[in-house]
Amino acid sequence: MSAQEIIRIANELSAKGITPSTAMVKARLSHPVPMAELLKVLSQWKQQPQPTEPVPATTPSTTKTPADAVNLQQLSEQLNRLEQKVDRLTALLLQRQPD
Repeated sequence: MSAQEIIRIANELSAKGITPSTAMVKARLSHPVPMAELLKVLSQWKQQPQPTEPVPATTPSTTKTPADAVNLQQLSEQLNRLEQKVDRLTALLLQRQPD
């Protein structure tokens, strides 16, 4: 199991554009692994890196869902109501001011 974890970590680092080193892989292991095994597996990985799916970016997705459209519509309606209230309050204040 530890060899699979070493390879997974090496692939993740590589996908991020980071060259996996023994220290970087060792720091990310979930449990201790003998250094000999770590060096052996990482050496084999470096000779034939296994391609992996790219790690998704942490930026928010730009795809819109129907719920987003509903939310946007609700926010737009709420904004319009607030603007109307501000307009009415402004008009009332202007009427109350002494000439």
